[in-house]
Amino acid sequence: MAGLRDMSEHAGTSDVLLTPLTGPARRKWERLARQEAEGWVFVLTEDEATVLAVDEASEAGHRDPAAAVVYPELHSRLVSWWLVHAWRSADLLADTLDSLTRWRIASGAVTARAVIEEAGALVQEHRAVVEGWEVGKAAAEGSVERPALVREALDPVLLKAGFGSRMENSHADLQATNVLTLVKKLTRETGEDRFPKWYDLLSDAAHPAFGARIAYATPGFRHESKAVMVRSYARSPMSLTDGGSAQYLEPTVALAVADSLIAAGTHIVDLLDESLAVVDDFGLTTSAATLTRRTYWRAFHPTRGNRACPCGRGKWSACGHRWGAAGPGRT
Repeated sequence: MAGLRDMSEHAGTSDVLLTPLTGPARRKWERLARQEAEGWVFVLTEDEATVLAVDEASEAGHRDPAAAVVYPELHSRLVSWWLVHAWRSADLLADTLDSLTRWRIASGAVTARAVIEEAGALVQEHRAVVEGWEVGKAAAEGSVERPALVREALDPVLLKAGFGSRMENSHADLQATNVLTLVKKLTRETGEDRFPKWYDLLSDAAHPAFGARIAYATPGFRHESKAVMVRSYARSPMSLTDGGSAQYLEPTVALAVADSLIAAGTHIVDLLDESLAVVDDFGLTTSAATLTRRTYWRAFHPTRGNRACPCGRGKWSACGHRWGAAGPGRT
């Protein structure tokens, strides 16, 4: 986790979101584009009714306008998608570990539950990004056709990842995936069948319910007649002692926090590494950063031959950042 935090802690970026324009909106853009020296490039639909345009294109972008419209936008959005997951994951993992260390089980249950949700969301979104880029990277050469296919494959994925919401007034087509579905996907991906049980207990502990009541309690001790049950409560871990030895009493919620943190956290860190490889592969295969005057994180420029690849994963010739080559990441 330290490596993840070191890489992302001081990073910052900007992303670009393009809106297809028709009718009056298109005509307004045309007027403004003629008036301002902002380096606009654009593409039209086949019927020429809709325009997709972007400003701040580089010289290379002006020579390849469709690529300049599509690739820097998508790459900047992939970068911000990854960074948000990295920051959120690093914070949740660190806060959960800190809560365990300080024996703040109530807050640990809340953040451990969020860690499981984050892991499930990353599993789903990573798979969708990998599948979309697999389609795009295999696209046949074509100055307009290839960028159009790449955008068609990845734009819906990034829209849902960036704008999917559970709020009351969220768009019907951009509903965030149900968290229980995310837990199921995480369980399937990892083979760890305790995730649903952990999530149930942590959800109960995160709300004013039974799980919250037992977070600072021992298991119940019953009289052999079953007529009486005794449970002890304390702010710190408890143990039974006979004067010579001590046996720690199982802190049920705390164990769920610790176990889920290890299982989900390990998978998050591994998946973030794989996801960043996909982000870099997109940027270097498309030469996205060379097509815009904007700057953003991971805006690497391609190199050649046996030089070290900007992605940091080996020599350029071996990294496979070229159209038609297999992309990184599991599906």
